[in-house]
Amino acid sequence: MKKLLIIAAILTGIALAGFFPFKKNGPKYERLQSGDIVFQDTGGEQGEAVEAATESKYTHCGVVFEQERELYVLEAVQPVKVVTLDSFRKRSKVFHARRLKDPSILNAASMKKALAWGKKQIGKDYDPLFKWNNEKLYCSELVWKIYKQSTGLELCELQTFKSYFLENPIVRQIIQNRYGDVDNLPVNEAVVAPSDLATSDLLVEVPLRK
Repeated sequence: MKKLLIIAAILTGIALAGFFPFKKNGPKYERLQSGDIVFQDTGGEQGEAVEAATESKYTHCGVVFEQERELYVLEAVQPVKVVTLDSFRKRSKVFHARRLKDPSILNAASMKKALAWGKKQIGKDYDPLFKWNNEKLYCSELVWKIYKQSTGLELCELQTFKSYFLENPIVRQIIQNRYGDVDNLPVNEAVVAPSDLATSDLLVEVPLRK
């Protein structure tokens, strides 16, 4: 509980700070700012399955926020939580960042809304079944909904499970483990993958210094 209160305090402070460009704190992140979406390859069984199903190296994502010259990432893992950007990046050799083409959409008012909604999600369980509701959340769902809740913008069209490559043995094994049987997969369930966000026409790549 104490940890959650600390995280909530951080996000409250971010909301009050508003939307600011990141102030230099090392060359790697000087172009990142609040609202940027960061992607990585998480590896492991689920990471391999997501990569196979989407044909993308991006298997996890989160939203960047700044507080007192420090960058944080709000992400849906187990549970939904906040980590430093450094911690997020160190998990994977794959790291990519994208932001809105039109920066005026994510202004101080919409950023405050994003943070208010995001703060309410902290502590929720990760959703291993990828259901499209707010009881539990998975990573790309959290990112998509933060933008929808704060700006009304849909970063990409929602897909369904049958939009992806489900015949790969790794993917089928995950489905079997999670749903009990491949036939139990709700193929028409609304879903969004990290790869869908990464290829959104509304976003542009953020060039990062090495």
